[in-house]
Amino acid sequence: MLVDAVAQSIVDDVVTRLGVSVNIMDERGVIVASSDRTRLGSVHEGALRVLRTGEPLSLTRQAASALDGTRAGVNLPLRVAGRLVGVVGVRGEPAEVGEIARAVARLAELMVMRETFAGEVDWRHQVRRQVLRDLLADRLTEEGWRQGQQLGGCRVDAPYALFAVRADALAVEEGPREPYRLLELDERSALIAPDATGTLWAVTGAGTSPALRHRLLRLCEADQAAGFLEAGPAEDFADLRQQAGRTGFAVRRRFTGAVRLADVELPVLLARLDPEVRTAAAQRVLGPLSAELRRTLRVYFACDCNAAESAERLRVHRNTLAYRLRRITELTGKDPKVFQDAVALQVALHLCDID
Repeated sequence: MLVDAVAQSIVDDVVTRLGVSVNIMDERGVIVASSDRTRLGSVHEGALRVLRTGEPLSLTRQAASALDGTRAGVNLPLRVAGRLVGVVGVRGEPAEVGEIARAVARLAELMVMRETFAGEVDWRHQVRRQVLRDLLADRLTEEGWRQGQQLGGCRVDAPYALFAVRADALAVEEGPREPYRLLELDERSALIAPDATGTLWAVTGAGTSPALRHRLLRLCEADQAAGFLEAGPAEDFADLRQQAGRTGFAVRRRFTGAVRLADVELPVLLARLDPEVRTAAAQRVLGPLSAELRRTLRVYFACDCNAAESAERLRVHRNTLAYRLRRITELTGKDPKVFQDAVALQVALHLCDID
């Protein structure tokens, strides 16, 4: 998959842009492209170690002296579509070239992906998907963001707006261009791509967000199971990366309709807990409750503990609601009408909603 000519073009481009010494090794650890052409064809011991472990390898000058064909630097795995296809190495002391190496690796992956999918109509959308995944994994630099947009054929200018959408109508099975058409977004000024769970992410300019929000609201009206989470404006790439991280935790929770990131701070914090801790805590509090009693609690809290409104929404008599609340207290030892107990019950419900 890693073509020598493509690899050398990547190295030449990086050297021109950044002025650093770069090597690219193939799946065998052989140097197939280098800023030092005399090293072509030799085996890179550091790359072999990266290929064996799948993990980055940083070597100081002293540590590198113990390995054949290896110099001080940072060596990072090169993956395309989840497959380890080679290693990218940037020469220098790790403390000095670490950030550069990560940017070079991202650029190399995107350029290899471009060559890999060059014969396909939608290869640019493959690049966009990789950029989105890197953003959500917090491994995308500002330079990588700029380069990814360039290779993906789009330009999204700050301030940004970030949305996470769950809707069958926007399923990527219909083709990567379909969401742009349905949401009336220009492919050249927006980035839309799904994550591994099927949630669709959209990054646009903040000026576009009111119109996009309106279209998403219409979509939710047509499909009661659909929903979207709006992260709010991001002034620059640093803000966008921070919002992407928080929103990534927020979408672990099931949601429908329109949701703002600012309104789900508690679920975001809870999503950071270890899954076993979440499950155990929810079971301790809510374990004895039936699905009907849990739904009663959800509606009761959604109505700010207003009994009349809750009974109306549940379509039951107020006496029936009062009976259910007493039954919840009997089974859990916590009274939904008491503040501290209500907090514990609501937190447990949030824990149950996290995927």
